[in-house]
Amino acid sequence: MAGVEEQRSTADPLAIQVVIGGEWMSRDRVLAWESRRTRAVLAKFETRLGPRGFAELAPAHTAADLRHATLDRQRAALTSLKMRLGHAGIYAMLGRELAFSERAARIGVAASRGRTRHSAVRVEVPNYSAARFAAWFDTLTASNAEADMVDACPDHYLLRGLPDGRQEVVETTGGSPTVTRFLVDYTSTDALTIPADPGYPIQLAGHAVLDDGLIIGGVRHQFRDRDGGMEALLTVQFPGVFPARLIREHQWHLATEFSNWMIAAAPVAAGSSPMR
Repeated sequence: MAGVEEQRSTADPLAIQVVIGGEWMSRDRVLAWESRRTRAVLAKFETRLGPRGFAELAPAHTAADLRHATLDRQRAALTSLKMRLGHAGIYAMLGRELAFSERAARIGVAASRGRTRHSAVRVEVPNYSAARFAAWFDTLTASNAEADMVDACPDHYLLRGLPDGRQEVVETTGGSPTVTRFLVDYTSTDALTIPADPGYPIQLAGHAVLDDGLIIGGVRHQFRDRDGGMEALLTVQFPGVFPARLIREHQWHLATEFSNWMIAAAPVAAGSSPMR
């Protein structure tokens, strides 16, 4: 395993601070989680594709070399693999997992009988604008920049906007053993049990649904400018019967993806925000 200093991205210009379960987590710990998940997903591609398939999609790399590469190299190679495999290839490679996880989600919703659990983290970034980050993120999704959305977390396989305005997501959620597919409907929030905090004026919220409209969860990500920086409260809703380990692991997923998006948005969002 590469050391923490080798894992650290060379493009980390921000003093990102993450709070998980009331405890401040160092950037190194978030990077260590990302590195572990990146190696796991690379190993899945190597196993599922086989040596010829892997070499066809990643001609500039070998699986053996990537196991010992820096996180930056691994991240770039993994995103390239997913983009070159394409939507149909992702569906084919993960077909059995997706069928199993959909059945599990339906059972979980029924067994929960309306009860929910929340996975939440707080992220603070000094000298950063919540409004400019939100505008950048809106542009990212509106322009359907799939590679940028997938690149933010190794457990992202497919993120794209659909013609009806919903977002399709194929990802490993938290500590789940299987990949899950769902749609995020940002026009509907009535079934969310995540409270909207009026102290956070910027809200990104919606239901997570299956193709037939069954609500299996949702998101409410909230942002504000504070003391010259940005504060984000990031929360995902799950069925109440989902295990605590999955909920805890998804906190690291949230910390990873949003930290990477915040770094990517730094050219437009970094700089003093209005005092609140």
